[in-house]
Amino acid sequence: MTEDSASSPFDSLAYRRALGGFGTGVALVAAHDREGRAHGLIVNSLTSVSLHPPIMLWCLANSCAAFGVFTDAAAFSMNILRSGDEAVARQFSRRGDRIIPPDQVCTMETGGPVLPAAVASLDCRRRLRQPMGDHEVIYGDVVAYRGDPGVDALGFFRGQYVTLKSGS
Repeated sequence: MTEDSASSPFDSLAYRRALGGFGTGVALVAAHDREGRAHGLIVNSLTSVSLHPPIMLWCLANSCAAFGVFTDAAAFSMNILRSGDEAVARQFSRRGDRIIPPDQVCTMETGGPVLPAAVASLDCRRRLRQPMGDHEVIYGDVVAYRGDPGVDALGFFRGQYVTLKSGS
């Protein structure tokens, strides 16, 4: 914080712009609701916590309309989107219907919904939920995964979708 910003009120918009300087991948977290419908949500808060055992985390806004779906789910998947999947990213980052059509998902070990066309998918069992500020941090044990090496991924930088090039 600069000296000026320490004495002025917190500017959430300027803070978001500053955070936009950190480029991220774009991932869709998916989980089934109690009726068995797959729901999807775009996140950029996906983080590897541990390799041994493999543990991932992601953050869910308390204000999310599907909060209960994702916090109640015993299993979820993290699906890293392909370059060119901007329409998917936009659809599942908007408020409203987050249901993924059954023909667009498959399952792996946990039975949770997985996107078969993703660059990579991590099939997780929920380990822990932890409230933090205006979000819930959700940790998961990775029980299965798949990847499509050599495929470019969708990224997000300074408010724009970008392509993250593969190293091949």
